[in-house]
Amino acid sequence: MPCEITSGYAIECRDSVGGVETIYLIENSALYDASGNSRVTSASGVVTAIGKDAGKRFWKFEVPRGTANTSNGISSSQENGTFYYTHQVVFPINQRNATIRNIVTTLGKNRVTFVVKEGDGLYKMFGQEFGLTLDNSEGGSGTALADRNGYMLTFSSMEREDFLIVPANIAATLETAG
Repeated sequence: MPCEITSGYAIECRDSVGGVETIYLIENSALYDASGNSRVTSASGVVTAIGKDAGKRFWKFEVPRGTANTSNGISSSQENGTFYYTHQVVFPINQRNATIRNIVTTLGKNRVTFVVKEGDGLYKMFGQEFGLTLDNSEGGSGTALADRNGYMLTFSSMEREDFLIVPANIAATLETAG
């Protein structure tokens, strides 16, 4: 049976802006109970509640303006009858010291779920089901004095569902431990 199309799209006011303001991340496993049930509930693409393991919280990563981005897409195979979403989060860390090196290494060993406050003021959750993994970490000193001495991190995932919108009142609790 074909999927029913239930609405169209109208061009609205041009008041949207791009970019990423703030990134929050948590180990994906901290959003699941011991039975493997998700502690994130949603309806129609909007998060209605986020539960976390005891003592776990989302960690805030500040990013310089104009340096980070998110993307989502659809991938499918007509031959195989499959359909899934791709998520990607890319951001810099403008330092290269032992502490940052250890943070990058830990992120690289985890599957993480992101909540990103984008330039339009909306919070979006990426990697809710499977989590994103670190695909590429490029660290370097730069060449000129004004070049980045730090890392550029690229995380990606394949998910059954697209990103979710996180209302501001729920986003305000991200850094509170579970």
